[in-house]
Amino acid sequence: MTMIPAFGPWTEHPADTDEEKRLASAQQSKTSPLSVDKEHETGVFYGSGKEPYQTSLASCTCNDFVKRKKPCKHIFRLAMELGIIDTAYKTGRSTGERNEAQISFADSVALVEQLSDAAQNAIKDMLYYTSERIDDRQKPVTCHDLDLVPELRTSPLLHENPYPLEEVLNDLPKPFVVQLLDLVHREGKPKRNAAKTVMAAWLAQNAPMLAKEMPPCASFSFVEVFDKAQRDVYKYLQRKYDTETDWYTGAEHPAGAVPAADGSAYYFPEDRVTDALTKRGFNRCLNGYTPTKSKS
Repeated sequence: MTMIPAFGPWTEHPADTDEEKRLASAQQSKTSPLSVDKEHETGVFYGSGKEPYQTSLASCTCNDFVKRKKPCKHIFRLAMELGIIDTAYKTGRSTGERNEAQISFADSVALVEQLSDAAQNAIKDMLYYTSERIDDRQKPVTCHDLDLVPELRTSPLLHENPYPLEEVLNDLPKPFVVQLLDLVHREGKPKRNAAKTVMAAWLAQNAPMLAKEMPPCASFSFVEVFDKAQRDVYKYLQRKYDTETDWYTGAEHPAGAVPAADGSAYYFPEDRVTDALTKRGFNRCLNGYTPTKSKS
C-alpha cells in the first residue's frame, strides 16, 4: 500500500484502490507534462479536448478532478515531478503529443509502396504480430530473410533492434540450450531442469557473446508515430496480396473481400483502405472478383 504524503490541501494517508490506479497512471510516460513551473508548483498537461489541462497541487481542469474533487493522475504526476511523492516515473511524450505526431494512413501507404513486393509482404507479416493490440504496436519482430534486411533498414516506418538473442534461444531445442548453459560458468544460473524460457532469459542477459554463435537474423520494431495507421496498413497489404477460402463454399477470393448478395462475385468493403487500393491500381475486386474453387 502506498502512503501518500501531505501536499497542497491533501493530508497524509494510505492510498485507496482508486488512488493506486491513478498513481500508476501518473508514473507512465504517456502522462508526461508539457511543462512544469517548479517555482509556482504548477504544470500543464495535454488534454483530451482543444485546451491543455492546467494543474496545481490543489486542483486540475481535467474531467476527473472536476467530477471527483480529489487528486487526479495529473496532480499526482505534478507531485512526483516536484519531488513531493518520492517514486520513480517514466518520461516521454504524452499520449496527446504522440497522437499529433502520428503518420497518416495515406503517408504510411506511400512509404510502404516504396518497397519491393517481397519487403511489403515482410512488413505485412510483421504487422500480423503488432497491429491487433495497442500494447503490441512497437513489439520487436524478427526477420530471418537476410536478403530483405538491407531494404527494410531503409524504411522510415522501422527501426532496428539489437540481435534478438533471447528469442533465438527460445526457438532452439531445449537440450541445445542446456548445453549452452553448461558452458557458462557463473553464479546464479538456472538449474538444468528449469524452463527453457528461464534459461534463455538468463543466457541472453549473462552471456550476450553467444549472439556471435547463433543463426543470423535481424529484429525490427515499428516507429511510435506509425501506431495509429498500423491496423489499416495491415488490411491494405492483406487485401493487396492475400487470398482466403470460404469455409462453406470452398471459394477462393482476395482477403477481406465479401460476397455480393447472389454470391457471384466478391467486393472489398467501402472504406479508406479500399479507396487507397483503387487509387494505386491494386483493387482486385474493383469490378467484382469471380471466386475460384480451392484445389485442396
